[in-house]
Amino acid sequence: MIAGKWRLAMGSLALLAIGVPIAARSQDREPVSRSLSVAADAMRWQRQTPNLPIMIGELWGNRQADGGFGELVRLPPGFDSRLHAHSGDFHGVLVKGVWIHEGPGGEGRDKRLLPGSYVRQAGGEMHIDRCVSEEPCVLFLFQYARADIIWPDGDSRAAERSAP
Repeated sequence: MIAGKWRLAMGSLALLAIGVPIAARSQDREPVSRSLSVAADAMRWQRQTPNLPIMIGELWGNRQADGGFGELVRLPPGFDSRLHAHSGDFHGVLVKGVWIHEGPGGEGRDKRLLPGSYVRQAGGEMHIDRCVSEEPCVLFLFQYARADIIWPDGDSRAAERSAP
């Protein structure tokens, strides 16, 4: 019985002797962070599509596939999107400028959204976005679904339905 306890104690000490240095070595490494910081002057802006003056700065995720992505969107002063929809819901917060987000029945047409304002746009629902300030409008957008633009039937841009 004493020999069994002795073996258990010695085995425990051996594990401690081996385990502590291994744990210490793994703590010496820099932890890998899943966090992200992007400085404003480091943002890489690109055109959303060739035929629209909208610029986007991708933050995370893949806007070409379902699964979620976040981006900054810059609309030029005076921009009017015309009636359109997206396949998935989007959540938007205005960072800069004055934005009008008009629903399918004209709701919001006269409501000027200021920085800090939030919009949840249901997927498949037609709407219009306007930048009515003298400076560009910058929005933070988040979507679970891939990015797309759906124009109403009969719109001359309907061929761009699948354009991101």
